[in-house]
Order: sequence, then structure tokens, then C-alpha cells
Amino acid sequence: MIQNQQAMDVMKSLSDKSHLQVKLCQGHFEPLTRHVATLMEEYSEGQLFDITAVAHRSNPHHALYWATLQKVINSTDRWATKDHLHSDLKMLCGYYRTVINGLTGELYYVPDSIAFNKMNQKEFSMFFDKAMEKLTQAIGYDPLD
Repeated sequence: MIQNQQAMDVMKSLSDKSHLQVKLCQGHFEPLTRHVATLMEEYSEGQLFDITAVAHRSNPHHALYWATLQKVINSTDRWATKDHLHSDLKMLCGYYRTVINGLTGELYYVPDSIAFNKMNQKEFSMFFDKAMEKLTQAIGYDPLD
């Protein structure tokens, strides 16, 4: 019982900590805002932090993907909308999860999301390359040309 309470207290204290955003500048981490700098002053020298790198997604790359899908829609009439083509590409490229309906036991597939908070730039680049390869095979020409 005491160990469980201690674990819960540690978890609560961890969740109460402020989120600190820093950037790497010339080998040192610097606070992103004055507010973060003020929060960091509250910690003692030598404080350890767990840091997770944040990869930014490329808006132009994302826009190129959707523009390419629209171009294919306009020139092929094989899909009703770019969202339909997008779903087909995700499935064809293996970006889906298999789900078993708990009520019926039926198996079905749910496409993964390519949203900015679900896929980093490296993952999106891999998806984009694979999707363009599959799309080229399906329509018989490179849609990026």
C-alpha cells in the first residue's frame, strides 16, 4: 500500500512539472521563451532532464503530397476524391492497423493518420516516397513529373 502511494506521488509530481522547450545552440540548450527561462531558474545547478527531440514537418512537402493527389484525381477519374486516393495509398503502402470488432469478431482495417502529430518528417518522407512509387505503378506515369 505504501509503495503504491509513493509511486502515485512520483507520477503526480512528474505530471505537475511544466513543459520546458529548449533549442540546441552551439552545444548548449537555451530556453525558447522568457517564461521558460524563468521556469528553468527554479531548478538547481546540475538538475537532470529527459529531453525529446522534436522534428518539424515540412509544410511544402505535405502540400506537394496533396497537390499531387489532386493532379491525379483531375487527370484519371479513377478516384472520387483525393481523400479516397489517400486512403487507398495508405492501405496499399501498409499504413493501417488490423482491428477485431469486439462485438462481432469481424476483422477490419483502419488506415493510419499522416497528421503532423502522428508522423514526423522522416516517417512522412518514407511514406511519401512509397506512396509515389505505388501511385506511379497504379497510373502508369510519374505524377511528380
